[in-house]
Amino acid sequence: MAASPTAPAIAVGQVVPRGRQSDVVYYDPKRDLVVLGTAGTGKTTMAVLRAKYLAHPQSANHGPVLLVTYNNALARYLRHLVPGTLGDVRVETYARFARGYLNSIGRMPHASGILDRMPLRTMIAQAVATVAKEYPRSKIFRRDTGFFVDELAWISDMGISAEQDYLDADRIGRKVGLLPGFRSIVWRIRILYLELREKAGIQYDWHDLATAVREGLASDSRPRMYKHIVIDEGQDLSPEAIRSLVAAVQPGGTVSFFGDYHQQIYGQGLSWRKCGLNVRVIDPFRDNLRNTAQIARIAIAMSEMPHMTGDMEDLIEPIEPKAAGSVPTLLKCRSEAVEIAEVQRVAKDQAGAGTVAILARTWPEARAAVAGLRGARALKDSSNAAWDPSPGIYYGTYHAAKGLEFAVVILPFANTTRLPNPEAVGAYGTVDASSRDGKLLYVAVTRARAELLVTYTGEVTKLLPTKPDLWTELER
Repeated sequence: MAASPTAPAIAVGQVVPRGRQSDVVYYDPKRDLVVLGTAGTGKTTMAVLRAKYLAHPQSANHGPVLLVTYNNALARYLRHLVPGTLGDVRVETYARFARGYLNSIGRMPHASGILDRMPLRTMIAQAVATVAKEYPRSKIFRRDTGFFVDELAWISDMGISAEQDYLDADRIGRKVGLLPGFRSIVWRIRILYLELREKAGIQYDWHDLATAVREGLASDSRPRMYKHIVIDEGQDLSPEAIRSLVAAVQPGGTVSFFGDYHQQIYGQGLSWRKCGLNVRVIDPFRDNLRNTAQIARIAIAMSEMPHMTGDMEDLIEPIEPKAAGSVPTLLKCRSEAVEIAEVQRVAKDQAGAGTVAILARTWPEARAAVAGLRGARALKDSSNAAWDPSPGIYYGTYHAAKGLEFAVVILPFANTTRLPNPEAVGAYGTVDASSRDGKLLYVAVTRARAELLVTYTGEVTKLLPTKPDLWTELER
C-alpha cells in the first residue's frame, strides 16, 4: 500500500502515525480502503487521522467527512482524541446518522416510533405464541424467545426482505443450522411481528433503520453531505448499515473501513466484502501496540480457541508485542462477597497512578462489583457526555468499553455460571453462546495496557485459556 506523495502532515495533538500507519492515513484519497487489525494495533488512531487527512484542504479529493462508529461511548472517545482539531469532520454513531438522515426526508418518527428492546421482545413473544398454535408439533418452539428476537434482527441486518431469500441464505455467523421448514415458521413469525408493530403505530425497530436509510438514499436526488465516510469498529455495523453508508457518499468519494472480526460483538457474522465497497488492497495489521506481551499472550491464546475461530475469512492472527509487563492474575475467591472486596481493594490501590476499569458482562454485574465504592465513574453510553480520561476508577460492561483502553482492567464474575450467559445458551445453544461471549471477553481482556486481573468463584469460565504459564493463579 503506497501513501500519497503529496500528503500534508497529519497529527492530532501529540498523536502521529507510527510505522506502517502512515500508509493507511495517507492512502489514495480517491479509493476505498479496508484495514483489518487485531486489538491494540491502533485502528482507532488510524481512523481518526485518516478522517482528518481526507478533510484537510491541502489533500487531493478533500471534502466533508463522517467518522462513524457503533456506540456512543466510543463516539465520545473519538471526540476526546480530537477536540477542536478535526476541521470538516463529523463524529457520530450509526444510529444518530440514520435518525438524522431519515428525519431529513420526513421518515423519522418521534422516539416512541422506534421499538426498543423490552417492548420488542414482548411483541415478538406474542407473535411466537400465536404462530406456535399453527404448528403445535414443531420443535422450534422449544427455543427461548431470545432466539427469535435474534433471528429476526439478523434478517433485518442482512437486508433480507423476501421469504425465498431467507430460505436460500447462508446463515453466516450462526453455528447451529436451521432447516427450511423451521425457516418458514420464523418468516411467519416475522410477518406477524411486523403486523403487530404496524397496528401499534410503530414504524421501526433499531434493526430496520439501515434498510430505511438505504432505500431512502436510493430515491434521494439531493446532493450527499459527505465526500468521505470513515468507519471505526466496522465489524459491529450490520451489512445493511455499511451498504447505506456506501450509498451516502458523494460521487467520487470514498469509504474507509477499520475492523477486527475477533471483536465482532453484535452478531451479524458477515464480512465487509458483500457490502458494496470497491477495494483493491486489504491491509492487515498484526502488531499489538497497546498490550504488554503477557496480556497479549492471553489474547492470542483466546483467539485460537475453538469458539473464537470459524469460517470468517477476515480474521487476522495477532503477533505478540515486545513490551514486557507483569503476568496477569487469575484470582479464585471463596465467595462473591470476598470477590467484590478484592476487586475494590485492587482498584483503589491502582487508581491513583492511572485509569482502572472494572468490566462485567452486564450492567447489574458491573454495578454489583462497585457497590459502595466511592468515586467510581460509569462508562455511560451517552452521546452528550464528554469522555474523561483522568486517573481513577471506571466501570461498565464489556460492550461499553469497546474501543477504549485503560492502564488496569479488572474482570469480575468470570465463572461458568455466568460465562457463557445461560440465557444465551438457552436461546442459541452452547456453541453460539460461547462464540458471542468469547468475543466479548476478548474485547474486555484487550482493553488493558499494563495490568489485568480476572476474578471468579466456583469454576473459571471455559472461555478463557487456563495454561499455567499464562497466569499468576491465587486464591482468597
